[in-house]
Amino acid sequence: CAIEIQKLAQLKLSVKIRIGIHLGDVVFENNDVFGDGVNIASRIQSVADPGGIYISESIYQAIRARSEIEAVLVGDLRLKNVEHLVKTYYLKSEGLPIPSKDKIKSLKIRSVKHRKKKSLITMLTLLIIILTAFSWWYTGKSDSNQIQAIAVLPVENLSQNLDEEWLQAGIHHELIDALGKIQEIRVISRTSMKKYLNSNLTIPEIARELNVDGVLEASFLKAEDNVRLQVRLIQAAPEERLLWNEVYENNMSNVVSVYSAVARSIAGEIDITLSTKEEQRLYTRTNIDPKAYEAYLRGLNYSEDLSAESLDKALVYFEKALRIEPDYALAYAGIAWVWRANIQQGFKPHKIAGPKAKEAADKALGLDSTLVDLQRSRAVEYTWGEWDWPKAKKAFNRTFEIDPNNAFALAYYSHFLSYMGQAEEGLVYSEKATTIDPLNVLYQAIHGMALKNARKYDKALAWLENMLIKNPNEPIALPALWAVFHEQHRYDEAIATAIKIYTLRQDQEVVDILETGYSEDGYKKTMQRIAEVMVLRRKKGFYSADQISTMYARAGMRNETLIWLDSAYQAHGPNMPYISVDPLFDFVRKETEFKELLLKLNLKDYYNK
Repeated sequence: CAIEIQKLAQLKLSVKIRIGIHLGDVVFENNDVFGDGVNIASRIQSVADPGGIYISESIYQAIRARSEIEAVLVGDLRLKNVEHLVKTYYLKSEGLPIPSKDKIKSLKIRSVKHRKKKSLITMLTLLIIILTAFSWWYTGKSDSNQIQAIAVLPVENLSQNLDEEWLQAGIHHELIDALGKIQEIRVISRTSMKKYLNSNLTIPEIARELNVDGVLEASFLKAEDNVRLQVRLIQAAPEERLLWNEVYENNMSNVVSVYSAVARSIAGEIDITLSTKEEQRLYTRTNIDPKAYEAYLRGLNYSEDLSAESLDKALVYFEKALRIEPDYALAYAGIAWVWRANIQQGFKPHKIAGPKAKEAADKALGLDSTLVDLQRSRAVEYTWGEWDWPKAKKAFNRTFEIDPNNAFALAYYSHFLSYMGQAEEGLVYSEKATTIDPLNVLYQAIHGMALKNARKYDKALAWLENMLIKNPNEPIALPALWAVFHEQHRYDEAIATAIKIYTLRQDQEVVDILETGYSEDGYKKTMQRIAEVMVLRRKKGFYSADQISTMYARAGMRNETLIWLDSAYQAHGPNMPYISVDPLFDFVRKETEFKELLLKLNLKDYYNK
């Protein structure tokens, strides 16, 4: 039961819970439970690892005959308000943390005061599970400085130098990244936080909107190669209160050490003890050449805009950083991201960009395997680049070990699971990503796609239309909405959505076909005409076979759809894994050629109609 609760909590909650279990004496009075049984269970959970389960000797004796449950002895522990030593074990199971040697050693030697409590009645069997996170959640009571979720506001540039936008964005990114390495803190991503640049909302209003209890403010002043950074941690509820304030002054060559120092200070202020692994992850290379660091941050700033022009500029800056610092892991990670984004956006074919993305990612991982961006990028590469499902699964798991609340990984893992035939379970992950990062339109769009691929069309429609009210031009949500209208045979709305998509892409030729062809020839004939235009374009230069096969599928043309799907496979089209779940291809699922494609992809057909 406790193991299942932890597994469910990892999927449903953005915080980690501790569980302690003991068999002992209790008293029931006025709907409350008292006694040594309660006290010992409570004290056991207080020393458990976040996400872990600790049990007493009495529980161990009750379950020791069950081979499927493994319990490992921690030792005889002195627990607060318990007058005797308590032999304590931790449960070992997939997904549960293993305490470090340092922690076990510290637990064995710790000394605390304790006092006597009387037991009034004895029960034969009682399972007491104390859930720290739920206790705080339901009662609204917490320690005075308890912070579980933090939003880092856009950084203020006090020098007002317009050419320092790269540094302003870079500091923001680095602070979020450093805090994200602490597992007990949920950190809102930079994408969501961009909204609050120059916002007039108060700290409590921002906190309520993002469902966080802490807000971090930062400002910087750059003079030549020196940076002065001021950081303030503010508790937003129950009332706004300054918890911590610090000023850091450093040279640009060593400024990266400041971000880890901020994360450590905040952890200490809100009573979080960093694990050995977290300390290791917060270790950063120092003494980076200031020019290399500037080039990296400029590249990072451009890479967030997924246009072809911005990706090209990002690549130039990342390569410049490497010319100055040849072993700069983050610069290699940036290059891997640029080539991967070029494939995903259809700007470059996989046969050209794929090997370059892999080479850069391998180099980055060889230099530093602890960076979560590298691990999640590798998970993406194995999934959409190499179609290696076991390695992809391992890379996603490694990402969640480093950062279990990584919204990016959670969102894309939902699609990976759908390829594995677990679309329903995948929805839990994509929904969790939108909870952790509520303003990130990319994750909202990914969840909308996941709903569509799970055949939940009404829910997908409601979700996508709602998010498009505030973000009407979102490039992933609009095609997903078109797909939903297509599956529901609502062709008027499908055409209107398609016109908007190609207008945004500045493709007037396709817009003209959509506007005139639909009224003259109907929906399917119009899709055929667009597909034929795309085929002609392909003869003159690169044009994604994925898009052509999709258009022929909308036209309901079996042979042409299968021919271009095979062409997309030969070109290693990044969207090929979606054919295993996309309802658009349901009408060809029984065809031999389609089944052969799934075999080549090492995927099964989970939606054979």
